[in-house]
Amino acid sequence: MIYKTDIKRLGTDQVMSSKENRLHKVIQGTKSFSRNIEILQLIADAPRPPSLTDILEDSDLTRPTLYRVLAALEAELLIVLRPEKRYSLGPRLISLARNALANNDIRQIARVDLERLGDETGETVHLAIPSGTQMMIIDKMESREVVRMASVIGMLVPFHTTGVGKAFLVGLKPQKLSDLINRLPMEQITSFTTTDPVKLQQKIVKAQKDGFIIDDQENENGIVCYGAPIVNARGEPVASVSVSTPSFRLNKNRSYYIEPLLNCAKAISDKLNY
Repeated sequence: MIYKTDIKRLGTDQVMSSKENRLHKVIQGTKSFSRNIEILQLIADAPRPPSLTDILEDSDLTRPTLYRVLAALEAELLIVLRPEKRYSLGPRLISLARNALANNDIRQIARVDLERLGDETGETVHLAIPSGTQMMIIDKMESREVVRMASVIGMLVPFHTTGVGKAFLVGLKPQKLSDLINRLPMEQITSFTTTDPVKLQQKIVKAQKDGFIIDDQENENGIVCYGAPIVNARGEPVASVSVSTPSFRLNKNRSYYIEPLLNCAKAISDKLNY
C-alpha cells in the first residue's frame, strides 16, 4: 500500500531526477562546446592549415570523437576542408570575427590617434590584439604612398617577427613574457628572423627600457616596422600599434617614427584607462 507521504516523496524524487537530468545535459553540452572551441583554436593557431593527423596529434581526443567534432564545425561553416585535405577557418567564423572587430571598443577609442600617427609619418599603421599564439590586426591606416603593406584587417601575424607582435611582448612582465615565448612556434620567415627563444627574450628585455621595438625585415624582406605596446591601468599590454615602411623609404632619423609612435601608444593607453 502506498501512503500520501510516499506519493509526495515519489513526486519529489521525480522532480529531483528531472533536475539532475537537465543539469547533466547542461554539463555535457558545456563539455562538448569547450571541446569544439579547443579544436577550433588549434586550427586557428596552426602555422599552416592542419591535416586530420596534425589535429589528432595536438589534441587529446580519440579519432572517432575528433571526426564528430570536425563534422559539427564543418556543418556550421566554422571550418572548411580544403582540397589538399587540410582544415582552415570557415566563412561563418570570419563573418563573426568581422562583426566583433567592427564593434571592438579599442578600435573606436584608438581611431583618431591611429589616423594622426599615419598623417605624421605618412606610412602604414597597424593596431593589433593577441589571438592565441599570434596577433590579429584589427585596424589599419593605409600609407598615402604608392608602395604599401599587403596586410588586411583580420590577418593573423606572428609574435616573434612583427612590429605589433614584438611590441606586445615588450609590455609583458618577466614571467608572462617567458611563458608566452616558450609557447611560440618560432618559424623562420626571413633570413633576419630570430628563432631562438633565449635571444628573442633578450631583445625584448632590452627594448623594454625604450618602450618600443623594431622589426627590421624579420617578417617581410624590405619592410621595417616600429612597434609599441598599449597598456591598461595595471600596466598590462592589451594591444599594440606599429608604423611600417619599405626599407628604401626609411627615414634615417629614427625619432621621425618613434616619437609619434610613443605618443600614439600613450594616448590610446590613457583613453583606455579612463
